[in-house]
Amino acid sequence: MTRKPPAMRELSLFSGAGGGLLATKHLLGWESVGYVEFNEYCQKVLQARIADGLLDDAPIIKDVRSLTKEMVDSLASLWHNSSKILEENDMGAPRKDYDEAVSLYNAGLSVGDVAAFYNISRQAMHAILKRREVQFRTQAKFGEDNHFFRGGDKASDKTQNILEKALEKGIVIRPDSCESCTSKPTFKDGRTGIQGHHPDYNKPLLVMWLCQKCHHEWHKSNRAVPRKEEETVEASDVIDVVSAGFP
Repeated sequence: MTRKPPAMRELSLFSGAGGGLLATKHLLGWESVGYVEFNEYCQKVLQARIADGLLDDAPIIKDVRSLTKEMVDSLASLWHNSSKILEENDMGAPRKDYDEAVSLYNAGLSVGDVAAFYNISRQAMHAILKRREVQFRTQAKFGEDNHFFRGGDKASDKTQNILEKALEKGIVIRPDSCESCTSKPTFKDGRTGIQGHHPDYNKPLLVMWLCQKCHHEWHKSNRAVPRKEEETVEASDVIDVVSAGFP
């Protein structure tokens, strides 16, 4: 029996509306790790092709000039982690504890928000939540809350980033007083001086609201639980082909 060779993995620069990518995917069997496209109309077409399954679920980067090695390694890691989850899901293998993912989604964050926190694709996070029999809400495919990032967040900021998302959506409400000393500090420009503190960086919605003084005092005698990161890989270990259309 002849074994099917592994698919070539492609990072697409100047992706356009994805016509060439449809050929490499459906004629050659290549997989897309990421897309780079500046034009907003083309971005929406790529989003639509991803949403209807004609292109692979991978991030869209807006500007090739902002592309760094760190970002390309992040794309590679995202693809690597997502592929493992989807493969193990198909095999029925048990996955590590994603109870917090369920909690984040049920709190009101989108599948894409939760996927970004774990550095996996929306497709992989959807599979995780589906196995846990989560009742899915209707998801918007476009707009500011879609699941495609353009630039991405640094891994060290993921907990704070998802808290900011929750604040923007009204899932979490910032109080006006410190929960330790009850003071109500404000800056000269009127902004609140209450800071969101995470005792456990694996639980982004578990927040202590503290003034700066109490925040510093907490850190003098306590240590926050560090975030458990997904596996990271080098881009050279994952990406086989870098393709480019016309800039």
